Amino acid sequence: MKFIKFTFLMIIVSTVIFSCKNDDDNAVIQVRDRAEQQIEDDAELVEFLNTHFYNYDEFDFTNPDGAVNDTFQMTFGKIEGANAGRTPLSSQVETRTITYFDVEYTYYVLKLRQGGGKSYSNADAVSLTYRGQILDLSTFDIRLTQQALGLVSTVKGFQVGVAEFNAAEDIVEGTGGFLNARNGGIGAVFFPSGLGYFGTFQTGIPTYSQLIFSFNIFDVQFRDDDADGILSSMEDLDGDDEVTNDDTDGDGVPNFLDPDDDADGTPTVNEIVQNTYVLNPGDMEPVLAANEVEKTRDTDDAGVTTITTVVFTDTDGDGTPDYLDAN
Repeated sequence: MKFIKFTFLMIIVSTVIFSCKNDDDNAVIQVRDRAEQQIEDDAELVEFLNTHFYNYDEFDFTNPDGAVNDTFQMTFGKIEGANAGRTPLSSQVETRTITYFDVEYTYYVLKLRQGGGKSYSNADAVSLTYRGQILDLSTFDIRLTQQALGLVSTVKGFQVGVAEFNAAEDIVEGTGGFLNARNGGIGAVFFPSGLGYFGTFQTGIPTYSQLIFSFNIFDVQFRDDDADGILSSMEDLDGDDEVTNDDTDGDGVPNFLDPDDDADGTPTVNEIVQNTYVLNPGDMEPVLAANEVEKTRDTDDAGVTTITTVVFTDTDGDGTPDYLDAN
């Protein structure tokens, strides 16, 4: 798991110079230009996607949501020899772009199954199995039993790739007592070094390596990292899918980690109202106030649905919710 953890505090600015010392001499390595490196990285990714395939013949495409696919494990191989007739990944992936560190990056997503459960954001925590590889297909990290990860603490490419899928519609007990995800998301993401570790060496990952993650999604936990009553995903105020750059009071702590977002001395949790609604089968949906937003919704086996909400009160009516208004 350590290989994909990467908090906003550990981000390396591209102008930093690293000094590496060995027994013989000193070497000064300047971090490469991100825009130039992206061009090189994308060429390598495209070459890989054109010359490699995955084990699609082991996936049941006639019934992709079926239970037979729940334990599918993706593997990759090169199109050559006995595999010369295989369909390349390049004709099966979807192309995405994202601006990160002021550079437009291209990455690629392979979707085998969307997943029949809840959607989530890259500020939430996801339980999944996964394999991390570089382009020579050596594995630097693998989890064969489900692992819960807070996506905001992983590298950007992993965040945005995994966040495109849904959790399982149910978790069931399989053989040997292991839990299986019933109709969970299954896929992979291929991304450049700029959305990974860039010029920072990690064990098993040379600097400027393009990364591959294949994964099976189990469950999601909606995070409230600062326990202020507002989900972390709701603290992305500028809507750029990045919670680490929203800092209302400018104290250097982003809102999703700041229990007093406006630094007025009153904790955020005391400047909002939290509600819970319990609906029995057949009950009408609650009518929410104009400034009330649904946080979570869960339905148990008896059909009872529990909804939690947050009301963003605005006492002085100036259009700024109390928890963001220091006046």
